[in-house]
Amino acid sequence: MGKAYVYVGTNSIRGSQGIYTLSLDTGSGKMDVLGTAEAQDSAYLCVNRDGSRLYAVMESLEYEGKKGGGAASYAIEDGRLKQTGKCYAGGGWPCHISLDPKEREVYVSVFRNGSWLIFQTDGDGRLAEAKESFSYQDPNGRPSHIHAVVSDPAGKYLAVADCGLDAVYLYDAVSHEQVWKEGFPEDTGPRQLSFSEDGKYLYLVTETSCELYVMRYTPEEKEKLHVLQTISTQRRDGYEGKNYAGGLHFHPSGKYLLATNRGHNSFAVFGVDKESGMVKLLGHKMLAGDHCREFSFTLDGKILVAGLQHTDIVQSFFFDEETGKITDTGYQLNIPSPSAVVVFEKKTEE
Repeated sequence: MGKAYVYVGTNSIRGSQGIYTLSLDTGSGKMDVLGTAEAQDSAYLCVNRDGSRLYAVMESLEYEGKKGGGAASYAIEDGRLKQTGKCYAGGGWPCHISLDPKEREVYVSVFRNGSWLIFQTDGDGRLAEAKESFSYQDPNGRPSHIHAVVSDPAGKYLAVADCGLDAVYLYDAVSHEQVWKEGFPEDTGPRQLSFSEDGKYLYLVTETSCELYVMRYTPEEKEKLHVLQTISTQRRDGYEGKNYAGGLHFHPSGKYLLATNRGHNSFAVFGVDKESGMVKLLGHKMLAGDHCREFSFTLDGKILVAGLQHTDIVQSFFFDEETGKITDTGYQLNIPSPSAVVVFEKKTEE
């Protein structure tokens, strides 16, 4: 079988060496560490389409001598990383980073002070200083906590999740004007967003209420989001401890959507009806470790790699596209505080 790279961002604790590059056997799930790149609290990562650039946020309260966090760009050669640019990212705890479809802009979400920033890249993909920033205030004094900014597949609008003010905002991707606000019940905690591949639906996982929201997305209409369904990510198995939903990603087939539970320590696997956008909870995969914040699939969707942040483990799993079942490969690596996980595999020419 083939090989893929896995990039693992870590918190700077328990002997972490920054961002780890792993090799992944896409048949067996076996992983090996190829190298590391210096990075401070690299809490979230994204890789461009051809695998030549990686972008990271530094989820810290102080960066380069200033109060707040940072963002950085890296060139990738044979899986190894070389930093090419770094920038201050305003307030503390930047927690998410993403690219626009044309790879000209980088969007950084800053949790602590409720802001998000737009950075530009140069012709070589290097990160330049932020050109715009946006923040939110509530008249009742509730704090804003921006947790994710993602572009729709067409690159027309940006969706912004506000975990503090319980809202999802839509912005015009060119003018950067806010065009819609979708409110959610208080203390639901909008965290991560994912568009369906055809751009017809937007999915939201909420951190504190641990729910998946399905929304019809109609960018051509004045009312651009329509909530169709709300379903819990949790399992009714008697667990009474605290739980916080984490990552949210589609299986490459688009037939499944997975969310993580932190506390209950499980994957929630949802089947997706591509026509209606509606989902059905198919089951849970319990994890033998604590606090799975992020995960990523291989191109064919047969291997899933997850970071168990509080147990210092990166683990691989088999995913059955016919059933949605997740099973252990038997392979794992000990890596300190794995917060971000991105699998990159080059597409083969047909």
